[in-house]
Amino acid sequence: MAAAAGTVSSGALALAGAVLFVLVAPGAAAAEAAAPRPAPLEFHVGGPRGWRVPDANTSYDWWATNNRFHVGDRLLFKYAQDSVLVVDRPAFDACNATEPLAAFSDGATTVRLDRPGFFCFISGEPGHCQEGQRLMVRVMVHPAGLAAAPAPGTLTQPGVRPRPSGCACSGAAASVAAAAGVAVKAAMAVLVDLA
Repeated sequence: MAAAAGTVSSGALALAGAVLFVLVAPGAAAAEAAAPRPAPLEFHVGGPRGWRVPDANTSYDWWATNNRFHVGDRLLFKYAQDSVLVVDRPAFDACNATEPLAAFSDGATTVRLDRPGFFCFISGEPGHCQEGQRLMVRVMVHPAGLAAAPAPGTLTQPGVRPRPSGCACSGAAASVAAAAGVAVKAAMAVLVDLA
């Protein structure tokens, strides 16, 4: 039975869908597999001064909001006569050091950020957390193919990942987007011709 003028048969729709899948799916999978991911970074908490009670020139909140942390990155805490406690959010908010999830007092603690989400740290020394020696970081998953690893030597400060501006799509991602546009155009042409 012939399709009425202005309508599209289900066979034509299936054909257009198949054309779209064949043209776009392999390119998308290849681009995602080939997309570079930024190398893990090591962030030096407190910079050259290290992990200590902050003074007027130090703000752990400011530092955390001006860096981007991704799964696999590491935090390096350097300190003397102090400690680092990993705590949950309620303990962080209350500066409660009585039941930490983990405690370190070796003077140079490296913590691997092994999952997305929030990580909370406080000093275990009495009164230090209340004086501002606490840090909360938000860890993100690397978006596939959105940013390449920074070129060696381009970081001005250890652990500072430049914030992306505009579209940071890789060449492969741009090629896939162009192929998808061509595939959609071809599928639409098939639909128009069959109508």
